Amino acid sequence: MSQQVRILVVDDELPLLNNITSILELFGFQCIRANSGYEGLIQAIAEQPDLVVCDVMMPGIDGYGLLKMLRNYPATKNLPFIFLTALADVIDRKKGMEHGANAYLTKPFNTKELVDLVKLVLADPTQFRL
Repeated sequence: MSQQVRILVVDDELPLLNNITSILELFGFQCIRANSGYEGLIQAIAEQPDLVVCDVMMPGIDGYGLLKMLRNYPATKNLPFIFLTALADVIDRKKGMEHGANAYLTKPFNTKELVDLVKLVLADPTQFRL
């Protein structure tokens, strides 16, 4: 039997963080929670998740900053990363992908969109998607 997939979810809005992790856990994923970019960085290094799902707009270290730090650290350099954010403009999507995200999903989202995107990125993390 394969090991359970571990997903780090980073969002500074606690109700949304709880909602995202509940959805992913319902579909059999193990979730690690972080309510700030700084906590996300610590958790990513310590826990070595299989994937990160992260908000962009957070105080302190935002999602872009977190992704940049993860890409610069050898142990997390290739960690698959999905932005999940309210920033819905094409320019925002492009900026997220230019920062090295594997995928970009906008809020509000539905369960199927989130789970399908997580599965796609886990199946082929080298394929960047818009």
